[in-house]
Amino acid sequence: MRQRPIGDPDEPSRRVVEQRVRNRIIEYLEPASSLEAQQQYERDVPIAHVPYELINQWEDWVHKDPREDRDLSDVYDGAEVEAMCQFHAAWEDAASAVANNYPPLSEAQALTEWDRLREAARSALSVFMRRGKMSEDHEVA
Repeated sequence: MRQRPIGDPDEPSRRVVEQRVRNRIIEYLEPASSLEAQQQYERDVPIAHVPYELINQWEDWVHKDPREDRDLSDVYDGAEVEAMCQFHAAWEDAASAVANNYPPLSEAQALTEWDRLREAARSALSVFMRRGKMSEDHEVA
């Protein structure tokens, strides 16, 4: 097996990977923050079950409560970490509230917990967009 030398452009640094994850979180928050975007997602991808997609996708990028993540990268500033924590709390409530029998999106959107999820996503997205997305190719200080 051929090993790549350190600094190989085909193998991004850990920092660049973390910047990419941060960008994916922003991309996740966009539909999570908008009932209309969720409905459009359902129309565009009819095989997807949007409530579960939105619940499960958060776990793709954030594996545990940000308050407990001692390894949380410095690609997030303090306000972003706090926004992630606030969103995570709303996400936990929504994940618990959505029935396990694949309810339609309209039923999930009618839940108080889903409204809290959307509001928390909107708030977090606003915080993240202060700095916007980071480079996916080179490290940003």
